[in-house]
Amino acid sequence: MFDSKKFSLQLIEPKIIRLSVVDGIELEQQDAKDMIAEALEMSGGDGYAILFDATKSGNISYEAREEFAKSKKRIAVAILTNSLANKLLGNFFINFHKPSSSARIFSDEKMAIDWLQEMIKENNSATN
Repeated sequence: MFDSKKFSLQLIEPKIIRLSVVDGIELEQQDAKDMIAEALEMSGGDGYAILFDATKSGNISYEAREEFAKSKKRIAVAILTNSLANKLLGNFFINFHKPSSSARIFSDEKMAIDWLQEMIKENNSATN
């Protein structure tokens, strides 16, 4: 588990990391770089998947979104939210920033984790 003043990362199963942000926080590019570096450390330098708990509100700067989008070791990101506003922001991120890994929005955590597990299996098959 890793906690900062703005976010926390938790390895919830092999290669799947839950990213939670502090309610009302502003994430900047350096925060994104810190998150990516910590996720890489948690995964032992291997590919990882992110379960982004977007149930809290906050703001992610353009530069931070760009940093997240170009993350190379990330296999997939599942954005978990029930908020229409956050779903719209998630769709904007996926369609505008074009992340280098698969990305989808979910309102059900189990479905999100199942999808991430499938993405990890597909990645493992492709690399073996």
